Amino acid sequence: MTQTPAGWYVDPAPAPAGSPPRHRWWDGHQWTEHVQPAPRPTPYGGPGGGRAVATTPDGQRLAGWWHRVGAYVIDGIIQAVIAVAAGWPFVRQIAATYGDYFHAAMRASENGTQPPGTAELVGQVVGSLAAYGAIAIAVSFVYNVAFLKALQATPGKLLVGLRVRLRERPGSLPWRAVLLRWLVQNAGTIVAVVPYIGSAGGLYNLLDDLWPLWDEKKQAIHDKAARTNVVLRRG
Repeated sequence: MTQTPAGWYVDPAPAPAGSPPRHRWWDGHQWTEHVQPAPRPTPYGGPGGGRAVATTPDGQRLAGWWHRVGAYVIDGIIQAVIAVAAGWPFVRQIAATYGDYFHAAMRASENGTQPPGTAELVGQVVGSLAAYGAIAIAVSFVYNVAFLKALQATPGKLLVGLRVRLRERPGSLPWRAVLLRWLVQNAGTIVAVVPYIGSAGGLYNLLDDLWPLWDEKKQAIHDKAARTNVVLRRG
């Protein structure tokens, strides 16, 4: 017997009186609790020159690039606050060291003497910078992995109405997708600490952030690796 593939189909259960037609998600074996209004497809170049809205294969609308940027900014601020609080002893030491260097350089300029060398400054802060960097990466890992696994969205995504899901089906994200998504998304930041090739990490991060702008599936590089999409949440 041929098995019906997973997808959105006309809901076999009758819709409440006065409600529009609904579709229900069939997971390939049974009906699930996921329902949505029956989509009204708008073909590319259709009447009025309308352009089709980008969606997942089952019809859920994909998030725009600016929505994603807004979520990144919010999440970045939250994670920075947490990281600074968790690594405050190192942050305070870094700030004090730079402050002392600045004042010493100003005094040297006023007295016409040799300013302090940058090599000495680097030697004084490198340990604290490395410790704070490790804390920031740990905060990013716990924050993103925990929220995506529990809620399919970080606080920033929730605030702007987004959710992360597998491209081929709705529902909770498996651990493999959550972990792989974080690793690929943060690969550039991790590489940035490696001598000689650190600058390539920044270039990778920029490319990953911009990729959804031209990708037909609106996926960043880390979305492609994890086979996920960022979508607009249903009401």
